[in-house]
Amino acid sequence: MSPPNLNTPAVFLSAAATGTAAVLIFSVMPVLIGGFAEEFQLSDAQAGLIATSYFSSYALVALSCPLWVRRFDWRVTIFLAYIALILGTQCLALAVSYEQILMSMAVAGLGAGILFPVSLTLAADTRRPERTYALKIMPEQLIPAAILLILAGLQATPGDYVIPLAVGTLTLCALASLGMPDKGLTITRVAEAGTDIGWGVLGLIALAVSFAGYAGLWVFFERIATQHEFSDTFTQTWLAVGLVMSGIGPLFAAIYANRFGYAKPIIGGTLIAVMAMALLGFEIDKLRFALVLIILPLAYYVMITYMMAVIAGVDKTGKISGLMSFALAIGAGVGPAAFGALNDAALSSLAIMIIGVGLGSILILWVIQSNTMRQEQAE
Repeated sequence: MSPPNLNTPAVFLSAAATGTAAVLIFSVMPVLIGGFAEEFQLSDAQAGLIATSYFSSYALVALSCPLWVRRFDWRVTIFLAYIALILGTQCLALAVSYEQILMSMAVAGLGAGILFPVSLTLAADTRRPERTYALKIMPEQLIPAAILLILAGLQATPGDYVIPLAVGTLTLCALASLGMPDKGLTITRVAEAGTDIGWGVLGLIALAVSFAGYAGLWVFFERIATQHEFSDTFTQTWLAVGLVMSGIGPLFAAIYANRFGYAKPIIGGTLIAVMAMALLGFEIDKLRFALVLIILPLAYYVMITYMMAVIAGVDKTGKISGLMSFALAIGAGVGPAAFGALNDAALSSLAIMIIGVGLGSILILWVIQSNTMRQEQAE
């Protein structure tokens, strides 16, 4: 039986659509959490636990993906996942208590936790995964940005339109996923798996640690703006700009692929991202807030695109790539909870987030160095 052709526009669209659906709630989470925090008078620690509830269920499902991602029919799998994600998101609009919010987020997380491993595995199976990841990440950021710009244009409170817009977007993503193949490539490179799985796992740890630093800050941007009495329209507009920059960043990988290797873009992106985060350690005004939301997502998403390509490159089993969704979920769950708890305790939350981003990059550079040495020895 000939392998499926995974390098067609329909397949690329399906990878992008499932990925966009999987990250949509996280992307608009600053607005969601801000709205819930105001409505239910939540502390920073409680607000952070909303993200943790979503990513706890997300992470549990994503962790199991090596057991099913290459066994089950992808079309049936994503259909069930879309039902859970859309149902959980819609229930957020009906929630009348903090506990119901946590439960609804957990249900939505189940659906997203299924969709993202399929999207990542499909991208890893294509001919040039670094370019596919870039083409996938762009709509994952630009579509949520459009939602935030619509909210800003409507000058509405977050709870008025964000959930209906999210449900409508998820439905469109489901329709755009109709070109999903029923399976990916049949992996035959298992003979080398023992020598590489450890480095693949270290790559996953690097991704989780790095994203914890980024996600911890991202989820609380709306809270930071509120504490400095910036208007809702200003905040939503610049959060949307941040998402646009997140979508533009991967263009570097889409255009240049591995022309400069993987290490240089990761180092450059990390240095710029860390400097942008450090700007928030000074007195925050509108100009500084806007500059961070331009620079930080742009630099970080150049870096993370190459981090994902590194992990895909050392994955000889075909299963580690799907676990990138688990690593991102761990980071996205731990980061906001840690940021909120540190803020409530009046500790230096920003410094810890910066350390997370930097440490993640150091670990992935170790993976690159090891892989380069093994390739040279093989030659």
